[in-house]
Amino acid sequence: MNAPAGDADGRFLIGIDIGGTAIKLGRYRPGARELEAFRSLPTGASRPVDEVLRDIEEAGLALAQEATGAAIGVGVGIPGTLTRDGRIDVLPNFAPGWRGLAVAERLGEACDLPGVVVNDAHAFILAEARLGAAAGARSAFGVTLGTGVGGGLVLDGRLHLGATGNAGQFGHHVYDAHGPRCGCGSHGCIETYASAPALVASVMRPFVQGAVPALVELAEGRWEAVTPALIARAAEGGDPICCEALERCAFVLGVGLADVTTLSAPECIVIGGGMAGLGEALLAPLRRTLVAYARTAEVHLPAVLPAALGAQAGALGAALYASDTLRISVPDETERP
Repeated sequence: MNAPAGDADGRFLIGIDIGGTAIKLGRYRPGARELEAFRSLPTGASRPVDEVLRDIEEAGLALAQEATGAAIGVGVGIPGTLTRDGRIDVLPNFAPGWRGLAVAERLGEACDLPGVVVNDAHAFILAEARLGAAAGARSAFGVTLGTGVGGGLVLDGRLHLGATGNAGQFGHHVYDAHGPRCGCGSHGCIETYASAPALVASVMRPFVQGAVPALVELAEGRWEAVTPALIARAAEGGDPICCEALERCAFVLGVGLADVTTLSAPECIVIGGGMAGLGEALLAPLRRTLVAYARTAEVHLPAVLPAALGAQAGALGAALYASDTLRISVPDETERP
């Protein structure tokens, strides 16, 4: 069998994106524009760490064993902060036991490969800046909206990681210092207002009280069936409580992104993650808020764009980061058959 588009000699990396809801992974051939053999499995983030890692190890080994060519590295994206030596520092929304874990080293050893770890939102925006919505832009800020809220900044094609390696933690930017406690230990972080669980939680009381009949009907009366997508559908139908919940979520994101714009002036902002599927129901009020609050940048406001790479972005970005870090050369287009 011929090697898939990408590296002419068949080398590949394994990209892994560990999310709070799902683990996504696939093979990346240096020079390709997407992953091959992309797959997803449920995380079960409340499970013991060894159970989660065992599932990832098995899936990663299967990816390597099923492929033609040689596996040359593993890139792992995680939704938290890292120490300078690549160990997990803070991992909100997961069971205890992850802190201090050298997760890339462990997963790499399972596949007998060098491993590299990166924040998942950093991986997302690296992929979108190289191959997705922000391709061609010199600077781009990325936001991931899902179980948590992540962020990252790419400058001239490379991640800006800051002095600690954790620059761009948008979800843990404090929106209200007197707000609810966040999983990171702080208070009033953007994540506590604008993540998928936060949006769902904001309509739970009226849902139980029967004050959102359109949403109750869409969820067939089951509170556990309520999702951001159903809230958006109810809002499109004119439900005032769901409209207000979406507007509030977009407002918090817009204020935070106005701060990002004022401080770093990115050429564009890319919105991804599960909640990006809400489309203009979320992006339109977010853009209005950005315009209203980024006053010093209003002449050169960044474009706010939906992500283009879909569910692959995080795992693809983790593989790209591993390729950069392990200094794996990309074959010249003219040398490919």
